[in-house]
Amino acid sequence: MLSNNLSKTYLCGGYLRLSKEDDDIAKSETLQSNSIENQKEYIEDYLQSKPEIRVVDFYIDDGYSGVNFDRPDFQRMLQDIKDKKINCVIVKDLSRLGRNYIEVGKYIERLFPFLGVRFIAINDNYDSETANITDTHLVLPVKSFVNDTYCRQNSQKVRSHLSAKRNIGEYVGNY
Repeated sequence: MLSNNLSKTYLCGGYLRLSKEDDDIAKSETLQSNSIENQKEYIEDYLQSKPEIRVVDFYIDDGYSGVNFDRPDFQRMLQDIKDKKINCVIVKDLSRLGRNYIEVGKYIERLFPFLGVRFIAINDNYDSETANITDTHLVLPVKSFVNDTYCRQNSQKVRSHLSAKRNIGEYVGNY
């Protein structure tokens, strides 16, 4: 959709995700919370200075891991992209999209550009509309790799902690 001054108007989907692990970490640290509400407010604040972007919908996967992309609202967002209801995806940061290095790269570097989708990760200062080749092919993959590694390290720490508790006879089942 083009306006009178020939600048493009983007129909945006805000993607919000919070896994159980992210919520636990946010509660135990003094870092800014990644809660769904905070992510939404952060995106809305950012978009106040972007009149060319209009939010159509928010896609919320609360309690879903970023390791895989079989999340209900992520799939709904992909369908809305294919149905041309949105042509822009915005997230608070890259880790909200996902924590799987290869899959995140597939979406950002291949699928979104192929479908004509603008992608914005606010905290990572990434906007596919203004990104250069270094941002897209060097900086973003490194950040995505760090997110993937972080997820694997946390998983390993949890398994190790549970194993240690089992070894000393402590209960580790659900309450």
